Amino acid sequence: MEIKKLQRTTVDRLRKVKVEQGLSVSNIMEMLDAKGYFVSEATVKRVFSEAHDPLSFRYRDTVAPLADVLLDLYDDNSGSEDVAALKAMIHDKNKMIDMLFIKNEEQKADYERRITHLKSQVARLEKNLDFRETVVSRKDEVIEHLLLNIEHKDRIIEELLKKE
Repeated sequence: MEIKKLQRTTVDRLRKVKVEQGLSVSNIMEMLDAKGYFVSEATVKRVFSEAHDPLSFRYRDTVAPLADVLLDLYDDNSGSEDVAALKAMIHDKNKMIDMLFIKNEEQKADYERRITHLKSQVARLEKNLDFRETVVSRKDEVIEHLLLNIEHKDRIIEELLKKE
């Protein structure tokens, strides 16, 4: 997949820029802070550690901020034929991710609104069902009472017929 290849290449280039510029993790943390990004120090250390796979990091939260800070600041020219195009692609991907994130949040809000509406409908229907069950129960009681009255009248009629 293109994004995985891009992420692997970007992390490799970030590692190369760090070594070439002699940057420490604290320098990188300060640069991230200056641009308003937050990536934990432990994550930054893992990104620049050769022991970690570049694909094990979340692109939007980790790789994109580091690429934005390091590749723009040091005008990376790590041998790639088209660094500017790659930077543009990174920025475009970041914008697309932001747009998708916003769309996802909108869909989530719509989903929550629909769920709330459905829950209120279910509550209303349950209330109606409870009312109907009460009405049926009351009718059952009335029918039972009427049947008892009929049985009582039948006994009275039978007794009267026996007396005659």
